[in-house]
This record gives sequence, C-alpha cells and structure tokens, in this order.
Amino acid sequence: RMLPRGWRRLAVHRSMSGDPSARRIIQLRRLLTPSVSLFKTSGLSTQPDEWLSIGGVRIKLEPPKHPELVPRLYVKTPPSQTVLRHLQWMLQKDALGQDMFLIGPPGSLRRRLALNFCELTGRELEYIALSRDTTETDLKQRREIAGGTVRYLDQCSVRAALEGRVLGLDGIEKA
Repeated sequence: RMLPRGWRRLAVHRSMSGDPSARRIIQLRRLLTPSVSLFKTSGLSTQPDEWLSIGGVRIKLEPPKHPELVPRLYVKTPPSQTVLRHLQWMLQKDALGQDMFLIGPPGSLRRRLALNFCELTGRELEYIALSRDTTETDLKQRREIAGGTVRYLDQCSVRAALEGRVLGLDGIEKA
C-alpha cells in the first residue's frame, strides 16, 4: 500500500537522518519537486477544479492563456505571517472583484507581494516601472512606422485591460 507523498518522504528522512549527504539530497529533492501545501510552487492551475485558500479565503484557479507572463520563483516557503496576512487580504479583494493599490514604505515588499500573488493564483502580469521620464504614450499606445505604414502598438496598461491581466505600476510615488 502506498503512503501519501509527504509520509514517504518523512520515512526516508528519518531512516537517513545520520548521513549528512543523504540529508542534503533530501533537501535538494524538496526544493526541486513541487510540494502540495498551502501554496502551489508552480503557480499554474493544471487541473480543472483547483483551488487556493489562505486563512479561510478560497478562490478557484484558472489556467492562464499565456503562462510565460506568470511570475515564477517568488513564493518562499514558508512565508512569514505578515506576508500571509497581506496575501489573504489580496485574495479577498480578488474574490470580490475589487482593484488593489498597495501602499507602503520604500522597498521591494509591495512588488514582491504582487509577484507572489500572481504566481500563486496563476495570473498574468503586465509590469512597468514608472519614472519622471515616463510619458502618456509609454502607458497607452505607441506609434511606429514599419514598412512605410503607421501602426499603433498597445502598451502594457492597454494590454492588461484588454486581456484581464494584473497591471503592476512600480514607482508610482515618483512619477
């Protein structure tokens, strides 16, 4: 009879606990193989009825149309309680269909929270770093001349609105 995956791993770990090289191999295997826990390590929904829940807030995960736009390797296990509380709040907002605007002290916490959220939920992200040199054209549409004809290319904010993606505006306090 097969034991659940975590039990088998725990049994192997206990039998090899004296050998340092075996412990290192077990640690590497944990890092390289996806684990089923509170967080999905891949961030992508591969099953039709897959759910993510944090602290009683539960949302259904949908597979992304463009998986290359889903952030990778931002979820740390185990996350701190502060990060879990923020992610729970973000899941509540997402479940209600409300927009989010993350405000906080200088640093990368807001960006990392947004990337964590997108990775966990499998949401596609359009990202732009704003500065004083960012213009309206950089946010909306850019006009290009190609082959003697003029064409307009949608920029990240327009693509996010049209495709239902998350829009990350970094540095909005500086613009």
